[in-house]
Amino acid sequence: MQMIVAFLRPRMRGAVMDRLRRLKVPGASLSTVEGFGHEAGLGGERTYAESVSPYVTKLKLEVVCQDDRIDEITAAIAEHAQTGRRGDGKIFVLPVHRALDIRTF
Repeated sequence: MQMIVAFLRPRMRGAVMDRLRRLKVPGASLSTVEGFGHEAGLGGERTYAESVSPYVTKLKLEVVCQDDRIDEITAAIAEHAQTGRRGDGKIFVLPVHRALDIRTF
């Protein structure tokens, strides 16, 4: 199993989640998070300057899935979250060594 962790623009939520539902992804978690990264300054240059924005609000999407679905799901997230502008987000894939269902533990 793998865990997909993606950071997305909040306005892309509907498109991404609708696509995941159509792919019959068994579940997904969303959290609102704040952070910083390379942002565009007033002239379009890369900057970390707080004068641009000290923190940016993003959505953190988490999906745990079987190994054979990683490419399909990450491609769907990227396709439906992409605007082509800096700050579209990142996708990370992490191994999941074990999963337990609390109800049936």
